[in-house]
Amino acid sequence: MNRSFGMGLGGHSFIEALGSDPLASFEEQCAIVAACLDNGIAVIDTTYYQERVALGRVLEQLGRRDEAHIMAWNFFKPAVESDELPGPTPYEAEHIDIMLEELGTNRIDTLVIHVHNDRSRFGQELKLAQEWLSAGKIKRVALGMARAEDLKGLPDKHPVSCVLAPYNAFNLGAEEVFKLARTAGMEVLALSPFIRGWKLEEIGEKENAPGILLRWVAQSTLVDKVIVSMRKPEYVRGNLQILKQGQLSISEQERLVGWVNRFK
Repeated sequence: MNRSFGMGLGGHSFIEALGSDPLASFEEQCAIVAACLDNGIAVIDTTYYQERVALGRVLEQLGRRDEAHIMAWNFFKPAVESDELPGPTPYEAEHIDIMLEELGTNRIDTLVIHVHNDRSRFGQELKLAQEWLSAGKIKRVALGMARAEDLKGLPDKHPVSCVLAPYNAFNLGAEEVFKLARTAGMEVLALSPFIRGWKLEEIGEKENAPGILLRWVAQSTLVDKVIVSMRKPEYVRGNLQILKQGQLSISEQERLVGWVNRFK
C-alpha cells in the first residue's frame, strides 16, 4: 500500500453518529472519496455495515473500486431493526458473502477481526480468515482494537499482518501493541487521532488543534497510517497540507502538553 501520505479515510465519514459535523450527502460522500483517491489516499476503513453499504454505492457511482483499498470490520446488521450502531460479532462462514454484497465488490483488501477474550472462537475466526484468503475473497487480515496479549497469543502460523487501535496524544495505551507489531513486521494503523470530533470542540482552538493532533499521530515512528474521518472534501486537502508541515515546533508541543494536562 502507498505510504506517501500516511493517512486513510475513516468510515465514520459515511454515518451520522460518532462525529460533530453533519452527515455528508451522497454527493458530498462521492466528492470526499474522489478527493482521497485523487490525492493518493487509497485506504478506506469501514467499521459498521452502514458504512460498507455507503462506500459500495459511492465507489460504484465513481467507477473507482480498483483504486481503493477497502478495510472492513465485523459489525453486522442486527436481526431487529434499530437506530443504534451494532457491536462486533465474531465471524461466521456466511459473513464474508454478506460483506461483499454490502460493498458491491468481489474482495475485501483488509479484513479486520475485532479482538475479544474467547480464545477458542478467535482461533476459529483466524481459520475462517485463512480460508477466505485462499479463496481470494480477502487480501490480508488485521486485528482491530488490538492489544499486546492478542499478538502474543497468536499461533505460529497465522494470517495477521496488520493491527489497528486508537492512538492519540490523550490515549497512549496502544504503544505496547504497536511496538510488538513493528517487531513482527506488521503494518500499524492508528485510529481516532482526535478521540472524536467533539474533543476538538472541548479544546476550543479550532485553528490549531486539528493540525497539531493529526501531526502528532502521523509523525510517530510507531505508526504507518492514521485513519481520519472527514465529512467534507475540503478536509481531505486541508489534512494533506497539515501533514506536509513537518515536525511539531516547540511551541506546538507545549500547547499540546497543556491540552493533555487540562483533560487528565
